Amino acid sequence: MIAAEHTQSLSEFRKRAAETIDRLNQTGEAEILTVNGEARAVLMSPAVYDALARETLHARDAAVIRRAIQQLKEGKSLDVDEFFDEVRSRLLAVKTAQAKGTHD
Repeated sequence: MIAAEHTQSLSEFRKRAAETIDRLNQTGEAEILTVNGEARAVLMSPAVYDALARETLHARDAAVIRRAIQQLKEGKSLDVDEFFDEVRSRLLAVKTAQAKGTHD
């Protein structure tokens, strides 16, 4: 959670937007904007956002890999030829559906 000292009202932000953005870019910290005392938005620098997005993608990828490993251990895998046959079949179905849609 973001600390209370990194909170400001929207009206205060409007007065000091440039100063706030400079501070966010210098410190790498996020800040909460409030409206009527209620948290309504979070501001952060593009670098911090990119780092968070990257970490999220890595965590998602790790979860997918763990799930795939578990499925392999449980014998829930496809032979590589079966897999590619299924992919080809699905792609062909999409291509066929698109062709029908453009000629109707």
